[in-house]
Parts: sequence; structure tokens; C-alpha cells
Amino acid sequence: QYASPWFEPDPGEPLARIVSERFEYGRNFCNKFWNAARFAMMNLEGYSPAPVAPDQLFLEDKWILSRLATVNTELSSRLEKFEFDSVTRSLRDFTWNEFCDWYLEMVKPRLRDPEQRPVAQSVLVHVLDTLLRLLAPFVPFVTEEMWHRLAEIAPVRGLTDPQRTEESPAIAKWPETPREWRDGLLETRFNRLQEMVVAVRNIRAVYSIAPGVPLKLHVHCQPEVAQDLREVSGQFDHLARVMLESAGLEVIRPAGSANFSLGDADGYVPLEGIIDREKELERQQKEVERLKKLIDSQDKKLANQSFVAKAPADVVESVRDTRNSLAKQLANVEEIVRSLSEG
Repeated sequence: QYASPWFEPDPGEPLARIVSERFEYGRNFCNKFWNAARFAMMNLEGYSPAPVAPDQLFLEDKWILSRLATVNTELSSRLEKFEFDSVTRSLRDFTWNEFCDWYLEMVKPRLRDPEQRPVAQSVLVHVLDTLLRLLAPFVPFVTEEMWHRLAEIAPVRGLTDPQRTEESPAIAKWPETPREWRDGLLETRFNRLQEMVVAVRNIRAVYSIAPGVPLKLHVHCQPEVAQDLREVSGQFDHLARVMLESAGLEVIRPAGSANFSLGDADGYVPLEGIIDREKELERQQKEVERLKKLIDSQDKKLANQSFVAKAPADVVESVRDTRNSLAKQLANVEEIVRSLSEG
């Protein structure tokens, strides 16, 4: 049932297929959250509830608490307007993308460090507790089971004033998050970090660079952006195996580097000694030819008036979508070829 508000019904589709897709979507979400919660609880050994002062929090803690406060405020407002579809989408995005994919990854090193573990555990327990309260109306059975498992490990929880928790999320209070936790500037800084991590990961994928190979990152940006990047630089190595070498207006593109551009920064990753430029250029040129042939095949279909007139509209649209997707891929690969040729 949790998945049902995420899809607008299509009158032209069979009901059985719509229901099946909805449940598959919901199942995938529940599996993702279940595994993330299990991982969190497996790392709570030695957990001891205690008040956490703001100056004890790491940047990633402040970020996830800010995002949690922002999302909680939005959800409360939308629930009052009965916008249930919007509520479930926001919950899904925060839980899947920000908590599971980002925060859990960022906090892993601290969970292995005896000195840093206590605060990391307290924040983790608090975020998980809040998520279970928020999700309970939409995923009652899964959250009930998780609640009891968490209660066995952490019956007392809370960041500022730890208290014994209720017996069930069904009777638990709706969470309240302090307004002072919200930090729009910090959220912007972490969004930039995420964009850069994704960009570096894309460079690894494009040039077939193994995840374990260390990379270096140079960023041309304004001084205030450079300072932000330095403050979160430790996460670059952990999340993307890349070291922030330099950042600022004085940075220029190193020879033989891959590049990416964001709204307020340009990033450069030197590839000399990491890839065989000639072999990579040859590989990418072959990819250009392959994509051109595929695009030509789609163009011939679309140029066939009989096909366009007789084929179902969704089939024709699918061919157009495929053609457009291939064209975007081709543009990206051609840019890589130009970059390799210039290097």
C-alpha cells in the first residue's frame, strides 16, 4: 500500500499491471530501508544514550539533522493539506537517497572508530527513530518490527534529552525537530559535495578506472566555495577515492585531465599515468561508431511512414525516446574523444 500514492493511474493500462508495478516499487523501498536499518542496528554495539552537544556533531551529522528537520516540517504541512502522495514521495526520497545512500556511507568510518562511535551512534539512533515515526502510518508492519528490534538495543534514545521510547510506533508521538537544526547553507554545501562525488564516479565509469585506484581533484571556484570544499574534503576520499588537491580561482586545468562543470565550480581529474590515452581514445572512437549505427537504425524506422502510421503510438514514442537517449550518449562520447585528442 505504501507505493500506491507514487503512481498516477493510467486509464489506458490494465489495472493488474498498475497494481503490480506499485507493489514492486513499494517492495524495493521496504527492502532498501530494512537493509539500511539492519546495518545501523548491527553497528550499535556499546550504544549508551547521552545528550549530544552541537559542538560534538560532525558536518555530516549536522547535514542529515538539517535535512531531517526540513523534511519533517514539509511533511507536517502537507499532511494538514491531505497531500498524501507528496508526503510519501518526500519520505521515499529522503530515506532512500539521503539517509541510505549518503549518510550511512559517510558515517561508516566513524562507526569503526572507538572515539567517534558514540556520537555517530546517537545520531544514527535518533534519525532512525524519527524515520520510523514518520513512516509508520504508511508502512505499519515493517516499521513495527523495526521499532521492536531497535528498542531491544536502544530503548532510551534522543539527542538533547534521551527518554525511554514508546512501546509501538503506532502510539508514538509525531516527531518534532528543533527549528535551529535547519541550515540551508549547509545543505547547499553538501549538495555540492554530492554533485562532485557523482561527477568523479562518472569519470571512473567512463574511463573504466577501478574503484580502488586513487584519483586527484582540482577545482576552479570562488574562495568561499573552496573553503566549503576543504571543510568536507575528508568525505571525497571515503566516498569517491579522490583527494582534493587544490581549490580556488588560481586553479587551472592540468594537462591530460578529465573535467566536469557544476553551477559554481569546474572540476579536473588528472588521468596521466592512470589510463592508456591511445587505447582509451581508440575504445571511445569505436563507441562513437557503434552509437551512430544505432541512431541510424532508429532514424530509418522513424523515416518509414508506414511504421509511423501503423505502429501503436506508444511503440513509435518508444523509438523516439531511444533515439534521443542514444543521441545524448553520442554527444557525451564525442566530447570525451575531443578531450582525449586534445590531451
